[in-house]
Amino acid sequence: MSATPIEPATITRATTAQEILDLARQSPTAVAEHDKTAWLGLFADRHVVEDPVGGRPVLGGLFDRRTGRRGGDPLARFWDTFIAPNEIRFHVEHDDIVSGLNVVRDVTIETGLGGGVVAKAPMHLLYETTLDEGAPRIRRIAAHWEVAPMFAQVAGVDAAKLRVAAGMSARMLRLQGLGGALAFGLAVRSVGERGKQAVRRLVESAQRGDRAALEMLGGRPVSDVTKMIAAGDTVTASCTADGAHAVLFCYLNRKDLQVTSAVVYT
Repeated sequence: MSATPIEPATITRATTAQEILDLARQSPTAVAEHDKTAWLGLFADRHVVEDPVGGRPVLGGLFDRRTGRRGGDPLARFWDTFIAPNEIRFHVEHDDIVSGLNVVRDVTIETGLGGGVVAKAPMHLLYETTLDEGAPRIRRIAAHWEVAPMFAQVAGVDAAKLRVAAGMSARMLRLQGLGGALAFGLAVRSVGERGKQAVRRLVESAQRGDRAALEMLGGRPVSDVTKMIAAGDTVTASCTADGAHAVLFCYLNRKDLQVTSAVVYT
């Protein structure tokens, strides 16, 4: 029987930053090696994978209608749909950030889809960890990347791209069902450029000394904002804070596109 996840206050007395960082780094290693068993073993019994953020989350440990049982079957289907058939490489652009029980990675992911078709996605990855069965485990991965540019890279009328598109569609329908396939496509809808503009205004206001903006950024004005990504209700950005590389996560109200909360990871 699985142990009940321990609250974060307890976890911090039992794990180290290096253990948490090592755990997060094992994920891309298992993906690159196509080691499904190792990858699934990194996750807590109850887990969430948002890849991409804005799409349908993969929920583990809950009742799964497809198999009629609780467990990690949805995560296994996610692997079979998006990871197993592809060659995936992580290109790390900055040092990884460990903040409490979270790890943030600033990367570009390169996916070989077969037939010489390759797509690249700038990405900010957030790993949230917990303690499960006495060891650190991943309880949530949030992969922030933009779906539309990825679609554009694989769209086309040449034979290789048509085969890739047909294979992806058939695999998604078989493993994710019609609802899952549609949900993935709908992930193209995000707060978009207007959301990015709202984040730029927040950053500029904080730089001018606006108290409310500074408080939202945790009292830490940021600068050198680059690589902005809009995914779902979130805008992330590579930046500088306190003279060091940082990643800004801003969460927006989808109705008025105002920033409701923000976290600066350094």
